[in-house]
Amino acid sequence: MRTSTFLTLLLASSVALNAQTRIQLDSQPYHNGIADWKMALCSSVSVVNDYYHPFKGKVKAEIYGFDSRKLYEKSASVDIPEDGVACDVLELEFPESISQVHFIKLRLFDSTGKTVSENFYWRSKDKYRGADTVSGPCASGFQDLDKLPATRLRVRKTLQKEAGRDLVCLEIRNTGKKLAFICQAGIFDSTGSHIRPSFFSDNFFSLLPGESRTITIETSPVRGARLEIKAWNTEKIVINL
Repeated sequence: MRTSTFLTLLLASSVALNAQTRIQLDSQPYHNGIADWKMALCSSVSVVNDYYHPFKGKVKAEIYGFDSRKLYEKSASVDIPEDGVACDVLELEFPESISQVHFIKLRLFDSTGKTVSENFYWRSKDKYRGADTVSGPCASGFQDLDKLPATRLRVRKTLQKEAGRDLVCLEIRNTGKKLAFICQAGIFDSTGSHIRPSFFSDNFFSLLPGESRTITIETSPVRGARLEIKAWNTEKIVINL
């Protein structure tokens, strides 16, 4: 039985963004995704219901500048039949004065107001110059990411041992006033090598100021193991297990 409902954001995009999105598509029952076949021609949000029952809810899109200030917000109700599609429920509008690099947050809510899916994109003001180029709002013009203002993460850890496995739960929160871009967690042995196999419920996500994400890691008990948590623009946090 198919069990998914997901959002599709049709805007100038890249294979790299699609790859990041598909990781999330595999891990959530409701999803946000990017499609790249209408490169630079539209900026619309669609919702695809892959369940064999109807879906009612709301989709919200937010646009943030490089300084993490929210510049735009728009939402729309969706009522989709089973195995159906709601096309172009939102058309995004980017201010003329928007920063060279900016960010898009999509959320999908069910009829009770619960967030059932979310996704995060980064976009530039570069123009698309044709299929034989690496160009466009989601393929080029991201040099400013190296100048992202710093922020802070706070991590809370709990550890359980079950049947010879360690189950680590991490609550990762952005306690600063700027975006924490591409947060990632890793688990290493005393030599600095990744402990494998380790199974992460989520990874490589971005957190707006005040946002948090709880992830679980299932791994093998290793003496001297440590966790490392960092984002593109934060200091690394090291936690011994």
